[in-house]
Amino acid sequence: MWQLMKKFAGRILDSKRFRVLWQSINFGFIVRYLPRSIKERLKTFYRGILVTPTMIPSVNENIEPWDHSKPILTVVIPCHNHGQYIREALLSLELQTFRDFDTTIVDDGSDDEHTLEVLEDLRSEGIRVLQQEKSNVATALNYGISVARGKYVCCFAADDKLEPTYFEKCLCLLESNPGLAFAYSLVRTFGDESRIWRTESFDLRMLLEYNHICATAVLRKEVWEKVGGFDTLMDGYEDWDFWIKAGEAGFRGGLIPEILFNYRRHGITLNRQSDRKSQRLIDRIRNNHHNLYSHPDQIKKIHDCYRDIIIPQPFMNLSLKKQYDNSKKSTVVTVASIQGVRAAELLLRKISSTSLPGGIRVLLLTDHTTYENDESFQVLSDQMYILPRFLDSHCWLSFALNLIETRAANLVIISDANLAYEWTAAIKAQTSARIIDILQDEIECRLSAHHDQFIDFHVTMSERAHKLATGEFSMPRRKIYSLPETVSLNECW
Repeated sequence: MWQLMKKFAGRILDSKRFRVLWQSINFGFIVRYLPRSIKERLKTFYRGILVTPTMIPSVNENIEPWDHSKPILTVVIPCHNHGQYIREALLSLELQTFRDFDTTIVDDGSDDEHTLEVLEDLRSEGIRVLQQEKSNVATALNYGISVARGKYVCCFAADDKLEPTYFEKCLCLLESNPGLAFAYSLVRTFGDESRIWRTESFDLRMLLEYNHICATAVLRKEVWEKVGGFDTLMDGYEDWDFWIKAGEAGFRGGLIPEILFNYRRHGITLNRQSDRKSQRLIDRIRNNHHNLYSHPDQIKKIHDCYRDIIIPQPFMNLSLKKQYDNSKKSTVVTVASIQGVRAAELLLRKISSTSLPGGIRVLLLTDHTTYENDESFQVLSDQMYILPRFLDSHCWLSFALNLIETRAANLVIISDANLAYEWTAAIKAQTSARIIDILQDEIECRLSAHHDQFIDFHVTMSERAHKLATGEFSMPRRKIYSLPETVSLNECW
């Protein structure tokens, strides 16, 4: 019944008479002023009948190596009187796991004395600070991007913050699939308001009705060049207008369903100022893209041109150690369940208590999406990589190997991760890391015995697992430790 209702609604929406009626009803304007609960229900309804099918064919291509004399990413920060926040924003950049970027601040006519002092200090510290007379965000962004040296750009507000893995995950997604033009994440608001904005997967049809993409996406600079940049007459919603412009030109984005961007709400923010003039701005967006609004059937033609591009060396341009923080050696833990996380946590605590050389800095790899509350796993590391969320499966092993190599990992721990056992031969052949697996049940013992030649040590978590490893599966006793004995593992590094 629901499918029939959707089909019937779809026919109505595609009719010429309905399109004329729809033009007189400004959904984007209405939805901004509805209570949040009603707004979300209405969006869910429209998604059910409007979202474009997601089946996208793939093709194989090569990409050109990047000239590493230039940073691969440029961060552009427009700033108008945000001196009290900008150092906090810059700190979140310094904490990024991926370091191959430069920063350009565009001072949009600040007249606050403190802001001017901070910007002058930043200039003396070597950060590029450009100045323009007071205009608007769109003009500042165009100025900053026009002089950007990177292959990618990220437009980042001076009062916001990023999670440490934001750049790395966005760039990995874009480098591994050139069919995507930009990448973005879910958003957490903080300050005067605390909530989660669940941005959505890119869909041009829905984008015509409301913006579901955060402004701080990582974007290919060539896309900005091809579509003519931001509309400088948009003194608000410039990012929404830009995403529609990019979509109309055949570009699309990829969503990473993790909270990696933090948007500060304080006083009269730019978004709130935009809301006050919402009708005028939305009218301009509709005027800018009149042809698309009048002929939504074009969206399917645009969608039919989408291609996912498979790269033989997806992380070729992200493979240098100097592009990452290597202040100390790392331990990479591969897990696939909560049970695996808990076992790895116990082992790591035991090993770290013996002062393992280089310290413990865990980078969590997982091949399942069973983690409902990611924050509960921060006890291990804030550098967590849930592979299905930002990479296609054909890239997972390449990413794992690149991760181990670029972080100078000295140790790989496998805990309840069947797929990781298949990777052991490649890890052993292509990296210098030692491999430990944690044995908890018969299935793990069987897999471990099958890949024993690539594993340096086995740690059993129970007496039964120890008996299975040494008995039924005849694994070398010299390589087997039980959890209470792991203190002696320290002698093996």
